[in-house]
Amino acid sequence: MSTGEFVELNKENEHILVCLSSSPSNEKIIRTAAKMARDMRARFTALYVQTGKRERESDKRRLEAHVQFAKESGAEIVMTHGENVPVQIAEYAHLSNVTKIVIGQSSAKRNHFFSKQTLTEKLIEAVPDIDIHIIPDAMNLDNYRKPHGAVYVGKPTMKDSLLTLFIFAVCTLIGLFIQKLQFTDTNIVTIYILGVLLTSILTDGYLYSIGGSVLSVFLFCFFLTEPRMSFRTYAVGYPVTFVIMLISSVITGTLAAKLKTHARLSAQSAFRTQILFDTDRLLQKAKNDTDILSITCTQLIKLLDRSIVAYVVEDDELSAPYIFSNKKKEQTEDLLTSREQEIAKWVYENKQRAGATTERFKDAQCLYLAICIEDNVYGVIAIPVDEYTLDSFEYSILLSVINECALAMENKKNIMEKEKISVLAKNEQLRADLLRAISHDLRTPLCSISGNADMLLNSGERLDDITKHQIYTDIYDDSEWLINIVENLLSITRLNDGRLKLKFTDQLLDEVIAESLRHISRKHEEYQIVTECDELILARMDVRLILQVLINLVDNAIKYTPKGSTIRICAMNENGKAKIQVEDNGPGICDEMKPHIFEMFYTGKNTIADSHRSLGLGLALCRSIIEVHNGKLVLEDNTPHGCIFSFTLPLSEVTLNE
Repeated sequence: MSTGEFVELNKENEHILVCLSSSPSNEKIIRTAAKMARDMRARFTALYVQTGKRERESDKRRLEAHVQFAKESGAEIVMTHGENVPVQIAEYAHLSNVTKIVIGQSSAKRNHFFSKQTLTEKLIEAVPDIDIHIIPDAMNLDNYRKPHGAVYVGKPTMKDSLLTLFIFAVCTLIGLFIQKLQFTDTNIVTIYILGVLLTSILTDGYLYSIGGSVLSVFLFCFFLTEPRMSFRTYAVGYPVTFVIMLISSVITGTLAAKLKTHARLSAQSAFRTQILFDTDRLLQKAKNDTDILSITCTQLIKLLDRSIVAYVVEDDELSAPYIFSNKKKEQTEDLLTSREQEIAKWVYENKQRAGATTERFKDAQCLYLAICIEDNVYGVIAIPVDEYTLDSFEYSILLSVINECALAMENKKNIMEKEKISVLAKNEQLRADLLRAISHDLRTPLCSISGNADMLLNSGERLDDITKHQIYTDIYDDSEWLINIVENLLSITRLNDGRLKLKFTDQLLDEVIAESLRHISRKHEEYQIVTECDELILARMDVRLILQVLINLVDNAIKYTPKGSTIRICAMNENGKAKIQVEDNGPGICDEMKPHIFEMFYTGKNTIADSHRSLGLGLALCRSIIEVHNGKLVLEDNTPHGCIFSFTLPLSEVTLNE
């Protein structure tokens, strides 16, 4: 391997990871990482670690803009969660074979020896075997200063405030009761710590956990220490008890709130993963585009908890909207207006997203996304956008589900096209087989007719009467054979094309059998043909087609049995149906030929008594004719040798008029 090839191979194995954040400088970091990925033709991933801390709305919007920018730059968006951001980045980097990490220089500075390490320093220690590219931050971040480890606390709500007061009021009452039972104050402290835990679990955020910790100390001091109803205490150890109680409560409440947050993030991540897994599994079982669309919209309802409007492409046009409701009382009329449908049509024609939360048609009620792969658009999905907008990671899951839908529709389309190509190829093969059989097998009788006619024209006066009679007979037999072949070709073509008009009438079977024998080949005189028919069997049939079936079956027996053989035609009433059998005592049909005997153009290895070869159409035509009569043509062995072809016809109802 040359040096140039080695360098190219190393480039293909590169994996660049950029870390996402809400910092204003993050866009510069993403741009630098994207340029590195393009230059090295490397895999490009953007990772965001959720810590569970609340952020300002401005930070959320900035983070979503950075996620969108990374996606437009060709990055694969990945989200994970954990309290320790450097550890989460390091774990993902090792599991995903990341070769280079691009991160911005941390704005936090170490002011003294005992200061905590910055994020950049921790990451360097966590992944010493991976190249880390630190992008210097030359931007003015005076407006973006957030103390290291600070937590943004949301606004308090009346519900959580009343719940916190109720919990600690109950704890105080329990404490008074325990004190009357003369238990130690240690038990009362544990009651208040339990109240802090309950507050952390039942309320949202850290505010109530910390507030409850402080409130528990004040309540304990005011109601449960001497002198009561006062913040004074004469006991020497109580101040220390209050301090330890406050510290324990704050730590306990903070840890409980963190655990609850990470449990929520884990459940959310597991739910989204399950949605993607179920979507892929269900789409594999879908039979058509309607099923695929229904499954996709049902999964999106589970993911987003809102109604979904879908449009599907039919005959190169967008269909009327389909609404999939989430069973809540929502106003869906605004989602189906002509204005909204025009936006959906624009998305279909331009293959771009539009509607709410986008720059185009931002006044729309829905966000419109195309179900497409490359230039093939299969439909449009509309997501209603209310006061709760989609965050970047919900949007990424949404796109993943829609991409799964587009891929499933693409696969169904490819399968249908393959089936059409297979049918066309089969038809072409049938045409080729037909032309080859006709050109090969019709040549013999045509040459015989042409040669005999030429002999009569040029040497007729020198031929005796016996020779002339033989020539006339050969011309007649060859022409009859050709007529029979042409009739079979025309009939089977009309049956396959559905152009054959059936004329059902009530006929006596003995008369139909007698009529068929009048059209049998002249060679039947060399065979013994016996008919056995029950009296007055009236069957409903297209007599013209059934005659052709009987003629083909008898001619087939004549072709493949030696002269002098016995051919028996039987008609009987069996199980409420008319049954006809054509039997012979010839050599029979071997087992390896039986599965193919009714296939078109199959002639087998049996030799024919005369010089003509069969085109393999007679039995195939007979089977098709019997099937349109709701019957079945069956082949059985005759004892001791030979074969039996049998089929059934519906009996006619006889009406007697007095």
